[in-house]
Amino acid sequence: MILLLDLGNSRIRAAVLEHGEMTPLGAIEHRGVGLGPAVAEARRFPDGIGRVVVGCVAGPALRQTLMLAIRERFGIEAEFVEASRAACGVSNAYPEPERLGADRWADLIGAHARGHEAACIVDAGSALTVDGLIGGRHVGGLISPGLGLMRSALLEETGNLRSLSERPLSGGTALFATDTHEAIVRGTLLSAVGLIHRCRSELAHQVGRSPELLVTGGDAERLMPLLETSAVHLPWLTLEGLARLATESAVDA
Repeated sequence: MILLLDLGNSRIRAAVLEHGEMTPLGAIEHRGVGLGPAVAEARRFPDGIGRVVVGCVAGPALRQTLMLAIRERFGIEAEFVEASRAACGVSNAYPEPERLGADRWADLIGAHARGHEAACIVDAGSALTVDGLIGGRHVGGLISPGLGLMRSALLEETGNLRSLSERPLSGGTALFATDTHEAIVRGTLLSAVGLIHRCRSELAHQVGRSPELLVTGGDAERLMPLLETSAVHLPWLTLEGLARLATESAVDA
């Protein structure tokens, strides 16, 4: 049985892969708790884990902490995925393939495994990434601050806005907001949506038809109501890609 972990800056998304079938285990928050304790106390992890395959975009300190936590919990070494020139039928557009984030690489692998010939893949986490995939060929992508980073930049760097706290969007259909907090929430959401739509439009121009719009990541549900109705929410896409990569590496081994 293989444990798949998608390690972000605030949470770990987990799944198990057994007999070719992936079963999501949900997300485990580690911000404010500590990564080591979060892994040690995670009751969702079953017994009988033989491998742990990790996609990690967090910093080296968190990576090291996870490595030690996995060693202590399961008595095995974690396998950290890195992007390569090609894998699982997908080619990497980066001249230095390893510089592509493991999460983006896994997203591309997962989208291709689902049979998408042309796809615009959005991963809305701490950073917002958008990647194009045409017939198994990664055509490149863009990186922007995620919703949280955009909002915190305004709240922390602009003195008059520091007193505003995060609170739910009040609703309404008007484009323009009538208070500062709402203006920040709507402005950052629409900034992200505008980037996504522009990327999809460019990809459509390249392939001559509208590509699939696939959305994953922690902020996906916030973006979905503002995207085209054809957008597909795939909360476990990164883990699906990790599952494919783990299976291929087992065959190669």
